Amino acid sequence: METNRTFPPPLLNAPRRPRGRPPSRSWAFFTTIVEPQKQPSAVCRHCNQLVYHRQKWGQARSHLMKCPQFLRLMETIPSTEVPEWYFAETCRRQNVGNRNKTMAIPSFQNQISTQSVLAFDMTMVNGDHMAMETGDHMAINNGYSINLVELEKNVAMHLFTTIAMEKLFVEKMEFPFLLQAVQACNRDFVLPTQEKIMTELLDRCFESVKERVDDFFKTGLVPVTLSLEAVATSSSKKDWVVRYMASLEKCPMYLESVNVLCSEEQRVDVEWSVRDVARVVEKLSCPVAGCVIPCSSLASQRTRELLEKQFPAMYFYGCMRDALWSLVQDIFTDNDATDKECSISVPFTQDFQQFALECKDLEFFLPIQANKINLGETIGSSINVMHVTARRRLSIKEAFTAILQAEPFLDADNVLNQLFLSGSNEASYDESRYPTEIEHLQNQLAKILRNPQFEVKLRKFLDVLRPIYRLLELLGDGTDATSLLISEVHSSFSRLAQQFASSTLLQSEEKETLQQLVRHHQENVLGSAHVLANLLDPVLLGENLPVDTMENAEQKLMSSLRVDGTCLSETDKEALYAQYMDFKKFALNQKTNKAETRDFRTLKERKKSPLQFWFADGAKWPVLQAIACHIFVMPVCAASSTRVISDAGVALHPICQKTSFSADKLVYVRVNTHQLHVAEVAGSSLVTEAQKPQRKSIANDITASMVV
Repeated sequence: METNRTFPPPLLNAPRRPRGRPPSRSWAFFTTIVEPQKQPSAVCRHCNQLVYHRQKWGQARSHLMKCPQFLRLMETIPSTEVPEWYFAETCRRQNVGNRNKTMAIPSFQNQISTQSVLAFDMTMVNGDHMAMETGDHMAINNGYSINLVELEKNVAMHLFTTIAMEKLFVEKMEFPFLLQAVQACNRDFVLPTQEKIMTELLDRCFESVKERVDDFFKTGLVPVTLSLEAVATSSSKKDWVVRYMASLEKCPMYLESVNVLCSEEQRVDVEWSVRDVARVVEKLSCPVAGCVIPCSSLASQRTRELLEKQFPAMYFYGCMRDALWSLVQDIFTDNDATDKECSISVPFTQDFQQFALECKDLEFFLPIQANKINLGETIGSSINVMHVTARRRLSIKEAFTAILQAEPFLDADNVLNQLFLSGSNEASYDESRYPTEIEHLQNQLAKILRNPQFEVKLRKFLDVLRPIYRLLELLGDGTDATSLLISEVHSSFSRLAQQFASSTLLQSEEKETLQQLVRHHQENVLGSAHVLANLLDPVLLGENLPVDTMENAEQKLMSSLRVDGTCLSETDKEALYAQYMDFKKFALNQKTNKAETRDFRTLKERKKSPLQFWFADGAKWPVLQAIACHIFVMPVCAASSTRVISDAGVALHPICQKTSFSADKLVYVRVNTHQLHVAEVAGSSLVTEAQKPQRKSIANDITASMVV
């Protein structure tokens, strides 16, 4: 039996069904643009860095797992809002890290070549032995043994790493819901008292975290770098806290704080600084590459000289961020300041201060969409506040920021049109920002901006401050690796002096003064590690160094010492010289004849750092490999202890007030627990290089354990 069926006519203009898998929803965590999977690159919404993901979510995910801003966001949001791919990637990296601990990885902590290996043994705990253990600290619940001592320690760690620090010093602490949650597993458990938490349990947690930090340093592939920071805790600048940090490639760890009272008996001078740094170095149970010292103090250079004599196998130099802030301070402050280190007088200091105050008042009129300047920590000097007028004070950071943010006012007509667009509902300003009449504000602002001297001064002062700000941007906030390499510090200062010399808005006297200031702070920063890094950089090869500086650097390289501080023999020096000449010939050939190859482009674009190059490809120069890895692991700036402590959720004011040893232990536990978690998630950039097959060494039979 036939049935009459009618079929709908085909749709001629119907859209085709999309082919392939649907785009991942995870792109929203990476960027704000629409359909980023169709673009070869995108800007990260967290760090504003351009990432070439080549339409692959895996590339974007790899960047997010290294982005400090994204990792901080994941730690602050509730666990229910954390994406599943983040948990999966974290677990995968932790498993890979556990497997890498049992691999044969070249270690530079004992200064051996990549042909030698160091196997990391993992101690396995016998579960049957734990189940049979009995005692007062064990409890049985539903057939399972519960270690009450370990339970108390975990509860204390939860309190130390979550609640506000000032609450831990309160005598009466009550956590009823935490007690109910623990008693669900064991009804006999009672929360320890505040006295026990801040004494016995704090000591146990401190020793546990300290053991983890020591293992983190010992199992690292490169030596650690020490850095210190002096912070004033009183307005009179008599009480100081000297904080020590240790960095292993990245993720600085907190070591300790020393309270110093600047009196006749004890003050922060050269001898005390040398003695205290030596004490911290000797306490570390791992190799130390060197120390980054603040260079804004009067005695920093003398301190470095004495430390180099005491530890000839280590490198000591100044913090570049500290030097740049000192340069800004010298520009804004008078020569007769009591605490000012540099005696060079800037001719336009008074104009700088007055104009900065005027720009500070203009911040009220900045367009809403204008980019705000966000700077990191400033120097801890006592003259960071300027008395511009009898009633007005301005900090150096505020003055520096105010002039930089005033750049939109160069286009006065555009700013006035944006702020005061009359007769339209599409005005870009917010009327609630202006408590007075709009017409009065418009006339007052127009009077300032129409003044021809305003534009002249703004262009001139921006020409002075912009190059310094660009360098500060490259240095970051002091919590992670900077975009500037240690081999580029010397050329960065030279380029800064050249920019001041080529300015068309400055007078000849002003140019000479600024160049003298740059050279002065360059001398406070530079050490032997900077010129050696420039010499051993496979891209730079010392090309930006003056002839005499390059000759001195090569002599310094040839006079490298053994681990115990003794000199090399003549045979060893000949082998070192042969390896250096072979590397120089190889790198120069790569730079001139193979500049367009993938290997050299990754080095030139800094997608592969000099440390990764020497770690993976330097096996045929074993002596140079040990020296280069010793240098390139060191950071450009000292780790900002203030920023690291703040990111860990520790309030600084209670720390300064609590001078007891328990407060320092509490800071150590909280900060380093956070930093260890960040380090485990981020991983090491050298692990992938260590997994690559090493080339056979063609160098002479000399091991890298002979030199450091």
